Amino acid sequence: MTKEAEDEKEIDPKVSRYLHALSSVCLPQKQLSYYLAIHDYHRLRDTFLRLRIDNRWDTGDTAKTKERLTWFLEHGRRAEFDQHRYVLSALSAAKRSNYIASFKKGDMESARQLIVYSYMNRLPHDGIAAFDYAWFLIICKAGAQQSYLPKADAVESMLKVAKRIQLAYSSWEEYLFAYACGNLYDEAGGAKNTSKATEVHILKLLTGKYSPIREFDWKFDLTSYMPSPQVASTPSFSS
Repeated sequence: MTKEAEDEKEIDPKVSRYLHALSSVCLPQKQLSYYLAIHDYHRLRDTFLRLRIDNRWDTGDTAKTKERLTWFLEHGRRAEFDQHRYVLSALSAAKRSNYIASFKKGDMESARQLIVYSYMNRLPHDGIAAFDYAWFLIICKAGAQQSYLPKADAVESMLKVAKRIQLAYSSWEEYLFAYACGNLYDEAGGAKNTSKATEVHILKLLTGKYSPIREFDWKFDLTSYMPSPQVASTPSFSS
């Protein structure tokens, strides 16, 4: 198959819907979020979603999109979160309390450490990786639709990240909770806060009659859709 044919290859509609379900958590747009979750967002070039992604993550061209995707895969917000969690876990209860009390109000670093302190023992080993992986999926899809990425490469990378998500979390509930924690951490100390809208959106995803996550078991079998037997390998984009 030629490269041109590979780039035009369409993803199976069922697995596309599953990937959409995983990434739909990134859409806390109040009234529109659940509508977009139900009906998918086939036209991510539309101004509303394109600007939402680009304004938050600066993905306005091919180079920026690839750079951001690589960051999500290799570091993301989880790298900082895990570093804070490691420091706090190493302290005794008394020293941890003193450490927390020393934080400066209004400081972004302190605000983020408070989020870690609040949620560190309520998250699985992979922590807030759900936040990084969900955004990877939606940016990857947007990048392919805007011709920033070869479609075949984008599909392969999304499938591999979906597998990472399945291995990192045990249920939709755990995954969505980890995303919410990651969103809190990302926005801590910032001027814009979408935590309330995100909570409302997640509740709707969990309970809504037509929610896409209700269409799939958590361990939806990706085996037949994977491009190679090495499903746990690290996806990447060539420059």
